[in-house]
Amino acid sequence: MTPLDDLAPVLDRLVEEGKVAGWVAGLADAADRDVRVGGARSVGGPPMTRATQLVLSSNSKPIAGALALRLVELGVIDLDEPVDPWLPELAEPRVLVSPEADLTATVPAERAITLRHLLTMTPGFGWVSEPGPLAEAMGERGLQPGPWGPQMSPDEFMSRLGGLPLANHPGTAWRYHTSSEALAVLLARASGRTMPELLEEHLLRPLGLTGTTFTGDPDRMMTPLAPSSTGGLAPFELPLGTYVAEPDFPSLATGLVSTVDDQLTFLRSLVGGPGVLTQESLTAMRTDALTDEQRSTATGFIGTGCGWGLHVEVRPGGLVGWAGGMGTIGYADPQTGRAAFLATQVTVGAPGTTTAFDHFWSLFD
Repeated sequence: MTPLDDLAPVLDRLVEEGKVAGWVAGLADAADRDVRVGGARSVGGPPMTRATQLVLSSNSKPIAGALALRLVELGVIDLDEPVDPWLPELAEPRVLVSPEADLTATVPAERAITLRHLLTMTPGFGWVSEPGPLAEAMGERGLQPGPWGPQMSPDEFMSRLGGLPLANHPGTAWRYHTSSEALAVLLARASGRTMPELLEEHLLRPLGLTGTTFTGDPDRMMTPLAPSSTGGLAPFELPLGTYVAEPDFPSLATGLVSTVDDQLTFLRSLVGGPGVLTQESLTAMRTDALTDEQRSTATGFIGTGCGWGLHVEVRPGGLVGWAGGMGTIGYADPQTGRAAFLATQVTVGAPGTTTAFDHFWSLFD
């Protein structure tokens, strides 16, 4: 008996009730690996398999953190040096007197933006929930966080982002998502490599992650779904070619597809399994880095009593990982070496995904 024996019937019921089309769940530690699947890759489509590729959405973010720390280990970039040499668009930033202020009401930033700020999501830019000119400008420029990567080149993205003031002084507030996009540009420019090349060389090939890519196989992929207006589920509307064609912007925020086995292997690499990072880097990644001030601005994103390390959520008891808006969730436990991953591929907040995620935590009991 494993925890999946209890979880699988719950997920099968969600399929029977039409709340998810299919699912995959896996559990792994140093001694064993258990993977179960159920349902179909789409409504009325071919059956789910262990090799099915899944849209990770924000589950790409922990991968981004691991890649960044590997480049720190290799001396390509430093955690606490300004990113200006590679991201000149962010040099000498100006900061709004308040996030809702007019875009001209700015003061000089108190400090430069560093890689650590990007990894802890405290560079001063990101999700702007406060209504006002900055939120409007983010939307107009195509910079608002979303379930797929920016629909422009990395250089154009940085030009548009750098043309706006910061919402907060670097290091003072936690703002979601956008720092992951800037991180992808930073790592590519600092290394002189494309993001696919960088990811393949330093993470995918060393870990044997053969199903993780920016360009998925349509014949293997699960269709992202959302509740329809008439009941049931319908395909989530994506720009043509998203996740299956070479992207203009290879996004580390939300741009990857992967498989359950790849995700279990990656998560295990963060908690004692075969990996690419030193113990020092892993400890830093898994340590809550937020001050009380920063944590107060993360309400509604990270869980109650949780923190944020270097691009992973840190939960009570030390579990690290994250979830994705397209119905994926993966965490690992440094104390036991156990990793767990679950995918419904139905948008977060939908009844089926909410129920599945609630039961996901039983995998760590």
